[in-house]
Amino acid sequence: MAIIERTSYFAKTGLKSEVLSTRRAACAVRLRIGLRAGSIVVGGGESGEPDVAWQCQFSDRAAREADMAARAASPEFEAVRKRMSALIGKFERHVFETADLGLPSGMRDTPLDGHAMTPREFDFASAGFALKGYLHLPPGAGPFPLLITNHGSGIDKGVEDVSRPGTAALLASWGVASLLPHRRGYGNSCGPGWREEVTAPYGSDAYDAELARRLDAESADIIAALDVASALPEVDSRHVGVMGSSFGGTTTLLAAAKTDRFTCAVDFAGAAMNWDRTPGLRRLMLAAAARVSCPIFFIQAANDYSIRPTLEIPSSLPADGRAVYSRIFPTFGVNNHEGHLLESRGSAIWADTVRDFLERHL
Repeated sequence: MAIIERTSYFAKTGLKSEVLSTRRAACAVRLRIGLRAGSIVVGGGESGEPDVAWQCQFSDRAAREADMAARAASPEFEAVRKRMSALIGKFERHVFETADLGLPSGMRDTPLDGHAMTPREFDFASAGFALKGYLHLPPGAGPFPLLITNHGSGIDKGVEDVSRPGTAALLASWGVASLLPHRRGYGNSCGPGWREEVTAPYGSDAYDAELARRLDAESADIIAALDVASALPEVDSRHVGVMGSSFGGTTTLLAAAKTDRFTCAVDFAGAAMNWDRTPGLRRLMLAAAARVSCPIFFIQAANDYSIRPTLEIPSSLPADGRAVYSRIFPTFGVNNHEGHLLESRGSAIWADTVRDFLERHL
């Protein structure tokens, strides 16, 4: 578990601003001597609370001890510390060790310093196709809650963007394992590519029918991945969710409608590029949403190709007590395509929101 040091400063009368500026100076010195700046909070004036507090997180006690030694060895830091002592009437230092949140899912803050984000590759099958999956595990002992994360159409055969370690690292920092299956015809998996089965002109009735049929078939690959993942000793099969973007968002919704074994689902931008011109696919997704029993979250950026899926699917569902969430985030980038990539490129934007959802429902 990580170590958190928190120091509290109680200013002499009228000197709160000087205490704050001196603490900022101490943070600047920390940077100059090769330490992390940490963070500062300011009291709101409640009786008994400090005027200013500083805190910093360390990977372990040895890291904090090394930090303390560097401070003590710095004449510049000692000078700032002496200046601070003249401004305060009281000083407190507390050291904490982080603890598991105790959530039913097992999610917890998990430092990744020194942890290799290298997945385990494994084979599985769906509808006779030999498929590949990439499992990322957090450090420490499992079993872990798991998200099956689903790629869009961009993982072509032979692509080097294989395991999506960026999203996996974010999830691992929350104590969540992740499995990225390559669905049929994508990446390192066998089978025809989607463009081999969706050959009609875009916007035509035939294109609509072919695309709906193809994506529905791909969702079966997610169920096959669920079957394999649920049997892994590192996975807590009671807490497995599903998440994806674009084609991966659509197949996330369709897969969640086919089983009650997912504890939650997150659909980023599912069908955003097709919704306006594919009434058959719309009907398929709306019908699937009506069958989803787990909590589900629909997410898009305001400048995605179409935000109608995130507006219309949730509003189509009856107010029957099911947990259905939706959010349109502000514009991401300068065009529709950048907005469409919110999930893969914008985790700094959506991370807190999605984590809150997972803590409640994974």
